[in-house]
Amino acid sequence: MRIPSKLATIAAALAMLASQPASAEEAAIPANRETAVNFITGVTANCRNIAKPKMKVVKAPAYGTVRFQWTKYKISNISRLCDGKPALGMMIFFKPQPGYRGKDSFTFGASMQRYEGSSDTQYKQHKLDVVVK
Repeated sequence: MRIPSKLATIAAALAMLASQPASAEEAAIPANRETAVNFITGVTANCRNIAKPKMKVVKAPAYGTVRFQWTKYKISNISRLCDGKPALGMMIFFKPQPGYRGKDSFTFGASMQRYEGSSDTQYKQHKLDVVVK
């Protein structure tokens, strides 16, 4: 599954939970179909997965639905060491209401271990704006 590279949100080495700056991102997606809009994972410095993030919709979109799916993805935008290697992570999908075109947004939260074998967890929220075309 391919998602726009600027939207691939992946944790840095040593497994900090994936996050973006406070500003929202915007994804252009097609009308009338579900589209992958983001990806969350945590990996070690050796490019191994740490844990499955716990995901929730914090603020639901007004004109669609959000769904999370645990899946395999090719790592990019972390470091040259891990780029191109497979990782498991949570794919985030957005499905607009039938026939809807225009702007929408939602906020999701993710909680995950910060370090391999640790009970220390980190929680991040992320807002994503979508433009349905």
